Amino acid sequence: MSGFHSFPLLCVLFGAGHAAQFHGVSIRRESCKPSCLPNCPQSSRTGAPCLPHADVWPYKTKETWRSALGERIVKAAHPDPQVSEKSCHGFKLFGDSAWCLKALENDPEDVLGLSFGIEQRDLWSETMSNFFHMPTKLYDCFQDPSSSPPLAMTAPNAEGSCAGRSDHCYETRYEAFRKCLGAQKKTIEGREFGTLTELLTGRAPLSTHVKMDVEGSEWGVLKDLLKNKDDMARMRTLDMEVHFGFGSPPEGMTKEQQIKEEVEIFEKLAQHFAVTGSNVETNADGWSPGKDCAKQQCEEPAVHTKGGFSVNQFAISFVNRKFLKDGSKDNKQSVSISASGSAEKA
Repeated sequence: MSGFHSFPLLCVLFGAGHAAQFHGVSIRRESCKPSCLPNCPQSSRTGAPCLPHADVWPYKTKETWRSALGERIVKAAHPDPQVSEKSCHGFKLFGDSAWCLKALENDPEDVLGLSFGIEQRDLWSETMSNFFHMPTKLYDCFQDPSSSPPLAMTAPNAEGSCAGRSDHCYETRYEAFRKCLGAQKKTIEGREFGTLTELLTGRAPLSTHVKMDVEGSEWGVLKDLLKNKDDMARMRTLDMEVHFGFGSPPEGMTKEQQIKEEVEIFEKLAQHFAVTGSNVETNADGWSPGKDCAKQQCEEPAVHTKGGFSVNQFAISFVNRKFLKDGSKDNKQSVSISASGSAEKA
């Protein structure tokens, strides 16, 4: 995903009741501390996000609707109460993904990974190919294939082990398409868009892993998905980057109405699927309002928490709730996956 972030790891410094000072303005975490302490990964995390507050408001304006919607977003982004190491048989953490391991065990023979939004490199599909050994299909109509080996189909493709390699490599077969994901099947300025339904139609229940990083185009896709129980039933996991308030509001809508509709879609999605983790807290580790907005010169984010932290863009992972119905097996483990595809137990 384009949302891979590598912020300085500050979560070890800010325990409950502690503050960090930046040019006279501090941020604090008063009522919580990151559950990952003392070893917080820089990937997505599975605990409830512990987010800091700015002691001094860093923005030019302060519109209450933005923080009200931001708090709703954070609430919906909390991992589902049914999600645990026991019910998931452990987690796998890598980049913008927090996978429930149970959804990646005993995959059916026709299991498939669909990745939307590739850019120059797509570590999500490489991990699915090299670590989970499933075929993948990649879709992007904006990225120039000449600078993207996966889209150009020049990356090694089911030609042997990728272990130890740092370049683009796929152990399991992949295919790439110059096509984007959209709410409708159409062509815009020479770019072809297709729907999620056309790619899921005919697939068996619990047969497909999906990743979306489509820069704000996800909302129309998700709105349609929530209307289609069969399509939701076909998905094992969903990893995505969400973008609240991106682009101009639809005709007749204000920015507030646009974001409110997106928040409502997000909340419904978290009801149908179970949240396993996100990088909301990881992003907060690098937040420095006192350094960046010491004179309250910054523009107010499209949507933020009451403490001022922006939540207009982050990565989040979901799992189909069918995998949480039987949490009887106690096979606890948490695995972080390196870029080379090797696994490390946390």
